[in-house]
Amino acid sequence: MVQRNRTWFGLLSVALAVTVAGCSSSNTTTPVSSSNTSTSTSTAATPPAKQELSPYVIDWYIIGTGPQPDNELVEAEINKIIQPKINATLKMHIIPFADYDTKMTALLATGEKVDMMFTSNGNMNYSSLVGKGGLVDLTDKLDKLAPDAKKLLSEGFLEASTINGKVYTLAAYKEKGSWLGFTANKALVDKYKIDLNTINSLEDMEPYLKQIKDNEPGITPLFAAGASKIPNVNTRYLWNASPVQSVILNKEGTAYTLELDEAPYMQTLKTLYKYYQAGYLRKDAPVLKATNDDKAKSMFSFGQLKPYVDVQVSNQLGVPFVYHNFGKPITTTNDLVGSMMGIPTNSKNPDRVLMFYNMMYTDEKLINLIGRGMEGKHYVKTGDKRIDFAPSTEGGKKSGYNPNTTWAYGNQYLTYLMPGEPDDIWEQFKKFNAESEAVPNLGFNFDSSQLKTEVAAIKNVETEFRPILETGSVNPEEFVPKFKEKLKAAGIDKVMQEMNKQYNEWKAAKKK
Repeated sequence: MVQRNRTWFGLLSVALAVTVAGCSSSNTTTPVSSSNTSTSTSTAATPPAKQELSPYVIDWYIIGTGPQPDNELVEAEINKIIQPKINATLKMHIIPFADYDTKMTALLATGEKVDMMFTSNGNMNYSSLVGKGGLVDLTDKLDKLAPDAKKLLSEGFLEASTINGKVYTLAAYKEKGSWLGFTANKALVDKYKIDLNTINSLEDMEPYLKQIKDNEPGITPLFAAGASKIPNVNTRYLWNASPVQSVILNKEGTAYTLELDEAPYMQTLKTLYKYYQAGYLRKDAPVLKATNDDKAKSMFSFGQLKPYVDVQVSNQLGVPFVYHNFGKPITTTNDLVGSMMGIPTNSKNPDRVLMFYNMMYTDEKLINLIGRGMEGKHYVKTGDKRIDFAPSTEGGKKSGYNPNTTWAYGNQYLTYLMPGEPDDIWEQFKKFNAESEAVPNLGFNFDSSQLKTEVAAIKNVETEFRPILETGSVNPEEFVPKFKEKLKAAGIDKVMQEMNKQYNEWKAAKKK
């Protein structure tokens, strides 16, 4: 299926993932209904009254484009909402995508007060955090402190992230899958009359990459930064990676195997190496900390796609992009756990933090303050649920608050619609979710608590090799054997054996 005039960069650099880029064992559950998008208070068990609570400052660490100039102004407005209700105030720390894992790992290791943090299957992997004892068990707290979040996320999100029957994270309530494909600069697609229908793999892209390289010196033909995950997007079944990136479910869905042993992965690395040598990727791609300007000055980018994200990204970058997807959407456990919040054990008051975050699933004004900023200053209302950038921001480019991370937290269906987003966008998401194909291991979560040392060592090896291999900057014939050797030394076989043991037990329990 080809979808035009749409694009998404959100999860590309993290393997957004994405991510992004967000199901239960059934992939036909519909998105939020009108009854659960209201801002009314839940009738579930009531948390402690404000007068019973001492003041508390919630330090929230969010992945994004980086600190915003008007952060304190927005926080002041946020605190007018939450302080009267739960006697707490919020301090937001927005950490750039490229720095997030390094920064958060250091903060947690030093015992810094971190009350809530972004976690996913990629950035600050939730399974690894749980294995290290780094996240608070929320299971017995949800009914009293976060009933609204529990109600919405019971549509499959909680099941997908549960580890050994325990809930440690709360997902963003949004789409439940993703198309795999690429984005393309619309102006250049039109200029060179490129038929996106003819491009259904990285290899199909070659003549167009050469055309851009020869004729557009200011444009990067193929954009990639660090561990790009291009091989995973290029071959559909490789997208279904485990929490340990180098281990994937095989094509038949019967067992986990080493990704480096899969022929399609190696073939894509060879193609990337060829393209890098030809000058189609940036020479600094392995270490690039991508900015919006970098992305805007590119032709093609591989990543996760969803309905109408072209509008979101075009608004963000100030340059129109289109996309082409490879077949039907796919729902993996990774999609459902691609954007979550967890409360680290470094938090001094997990209960208060959970009370605050529950509000993010019901309070329309609150989530739009955090996601869009202040009305009149950062945006203007153009309808009941529609907004545009305030005139002084020049389309958001000079806004003091434009984090572009509404996909990362709370109830996305409460966020105001930007120009170009249709009024029926949530109905489109319903259709998207219904069409999405569920993978065989949907809902399986690997418990790595007994393999902390091995998982940490494997991640270090992946950090060393994936950026250089997945941007084509080194010869895979030479470096894949070195990568594999170091993974073996780090304990990848032991991890894979345990993963398959747990997977077989899970299948037996689910009668799959």
